[in-house]
Amino acid sequence: MTSPDQRTSLYQPALERFCWVALVFAGFVLLAGGETTSNQAGMAFQTWPLSNGSLNPAGWLSDLKMFLEHSHRLLAGTTTILTLIAAIWVQMTEARHWVRRIAWILVGTIFAQALLGGARVLFDNTNTHADNDNLAHSFAVCHAVVAQATVCLWVTLTVALSRGWMVREVGARLIAPSVRRWGHIACALIFLQIFVGAIMRQFGYSFAIPTFPFSTDKLDVLPPAWTWPVIINFAHRTGALLVTITLAGLAYNVFMHEGARRQLGSWMALVLCALVLQIGLGAEIIWTNKNANVATFHLLTGAFLLASTWLVTFLSYRSKWWPPSLAD
Repeated sequence: MTSPDQRTSLYQPALERFCWVALVFAGFVLLAGGETTSNQAGMAFQTWPLSNGSLNPAGWLSDLKMFLEHSHRLLAGTTTILTLIAAIWVQMTEARHWVRRIAWILVGTIFAQALLGGARVLFDNTNTHADNDNLAHSFAVCHAVVAQATVCLWVTLTVALSRGWMVREVGARLIAPSVRRWGHIACALIFLQIFVGAIMRQFGYSFAIPTFPFSTDKLDVLPPAWTWPVIINFAHRTGALLVTITLAGLAYNVFMHEGARRQLGSWMALVLCALVLQIGLGAEIIWTNKNANVATFHLLTGAFLLASTWLVTFLSYRSKWWPPSLAD
């Protein structure tokens, strides 16, 4: 490994650009995974890591389910390679210890994500001949949730290596601690909301409550009967309300403090736009009887909402962490 005196605390444009490319690939992995789940293509191949024992399985370009699943695997493999390259590059050239640590955590997360995806296939009841598919669906839920964490880690690494983070702006002001507090609460709630949504999506509970925004055609707020699928579905709807309230609190703190407004206002506006879009897509899933493309974009918007909220929260630390020297 490179010795400490060969590392730099200076901005590295090539490394930042590489990380942006990898972050885009991570987004495409989410898109392919979402389309795979929405079109029930997760078991297009019963083998893993190869697809029917091959990197180029016969017929995958002409069969939609095979195309979606194999494309997902190819993109995931490419992102894994990009992650390894980025991590090694960071270890060799980056002086900040915490940035190097994030790169290694990202590598671990990527490999965990791959293993969870493989377990979802290998433990499917078509392979295990189990009475139900609960174990495979549980792995699928974990696979979906870890994917969200992976994107947030990529956002963290890319922003930490960006020129905007590393170069102190003239007149930049410290951001109120309340912004960070609200940001952490919002991120935690969105992550929990995604987890509940993944359970609902993987176990097929999306229509346990078939109407929206009310729970019945008679405009009842509460469901008339409570079963496990109904509880999960209602929890997801309640979570959406809590996330909306929390993001409103975060926005209030951003826009009411001059330093936060100047440095984070544009990003916060984007978060609020994503929130409105996400609520609309959630409603559209019910109204269109779960159109596959709408369901996928609901997943992607949820990932973007988490990542952008985390971005606002992470950026709120920037002026606080600017030392005289960027090296540890």
